[in-house]
Amino acid sequence: MKILITDGEGRSSLAATRSLGKKGHDIFVTGLRRKTISSQSRYCSKGIHVPDSSVDCLVYAQIICEITIREGIDIILPMTEQSIYALNPIRLQLPENVILACPESDKITALSDKVKLYQLAEKLGIAIPKTLYLENEKSLPALIGQIKSFPVVIKPSLSRVAVDGGFLKTTVTYARSVHELEKQYAGNPALAFPSMVQEKIVGPGTGLFSLYDKNQHLAVFSHQRLREKPPSGGVSVVSASVPLDKEMVMVSDKLLRSVNWSGVAMIEFKRDVRDGRAKLMEVNGRFWGTLQLAISCGVDFPALLVDYLQGKKIHPMQSNYKTGHEMKWILGLLDHFLILLKNREMRKNAFVSDVFKRDASFDVFDSNDIAPFVWELREYLGSLWLKKK
Repeated sequence: MKILITDGEGRSSLAATRSLGKKGHDIFVTGLRRKTISSQSRYCSKGIHVPDSSVDCLVYAQIICEITIREGIDIILPMTEQSIYALNPIRLQLPENVILACPESDKITALSDKVKLYQLAEKLGIAIPKTLYLENEKSLPALIGQIKSFPVVIKPSLSRVAVDGGFLKTTVTYARSVHELEKQYAGNPALAFPSMVQEKIVGPGTGLFSLYDKNQHLAVFSHQRLREKPPSGGVSVVSASVPLDKEMVMVSDKLLRSVNWSGVAMIEFKRDVRDGRAKLMEVNGRFWGTLQLAISCGVDFPALLVDYLQGKKIHPMQSNYKTGHEMKWILGLLDHFLILLKNREMRKNAFVSDVFKRDASFDVFDSNDIAPFVWELREYLGSLWLKKK
C-alpha cells in the first residue's frame, strides 16, 4: 500500500516510516523541507515539501489532498495534533478509497482539549489533580484565593489554539507564587483562552499506549520516563518498558470507551506519592515520541494500526511484550547531560556510561538505517554553530 506519513521532522514519524517500510509498504513522507530525518530513511520512497500547517492550515490541507491524488496514496497517517486538526475538515474531499488514519474532530477534541478531558474524567470518577478552570486571564482574580499551595501547574486547554487560519502554540508552565501566577496570566497570549491551574503532582510518570477499538484495547504498552530534556521535565530522552498497571489499563478503557474511540492513543498518568493513586495527566490521540520503544519491545503499533484500518482481524493482546528494556535518544540525552553539567549536577563521564548501558536500544540510531542519525547529527551540529555566531 502507499502510505503518506506527515511531519517527517519527528522521531515518531521516523519510527512509523521504518515500521511500515519494513512491512513492504510504499512510504511517502511530508515535511517543511523535502529532506527530513524520516525521509532520509532507506524505507522512505519519497520526501515531499509542504507548507507549515500552523501558518495556513487550509493551504496545507489542500496540498496534502493534491499529493494524495497525484501519488495514488491509500492511507494518510497524520503524526501530530496540528496535522490532524488541519486534515480532518477535508476528510470528505479525499478520494473515496483513501483512509485518513485519525478519529473525527469531535472525538479528538473530547480528549485533546484538556478542560473537556478533565471535566469528563471527573464525571467518570477518574482521579485527576485538583483543578481550577479559567475561561481567560480575567477569570484569575476571582479564583486565586482558592489556591492553597505552590508551585502550581498552568495548562492551556489546547496545545495549539486556532487563530487567523493558523495555530498559536502553547506550553505547560509553572508558577511558584501568586506574583508569578499573575505575571504569567498578564503576559502570555495563550492564557487569553481557556486554561487550568492545577496542583503539582509528585510521583513517577507512566505512559499507557493503546490501539483501541470502540470498547476494547486491541494492543497496549506502557513505559516510564527515566530522563527528560530539560531534566526538570519535558521530552523523554531515556525511557523504559514497564509491566502494565491494571488501574491505568482500566481507567484508559473507561475513558476511551466513553467517547467511542477508534485508533491509537497515549494516556499519561502520574502515581501520586501522597495517596498512591494514578492521576490522569493528559491524552494524545496520535502516535507518541517514544513509539520506537514499543516497536522494539514487540508491539508494532504502526503495522497494527494499518492492519486495523484495512479491516484485518486483530486479536486483543495485553502484556506480551519485553519489559525492562531501555531506549535512548542519543542527542536528546546529550542535551540532558549538558544542562546538568552547566548546573554542576552531573559527573562528566555519566553520558558515556548511560549511552552504552546494556539491554538498551536507540531511538534514531540504527546501524541498518544510519542516514537518519547522520542527518540528525548534522542538523544538531549546525544549530550549535549558529548559536556561537
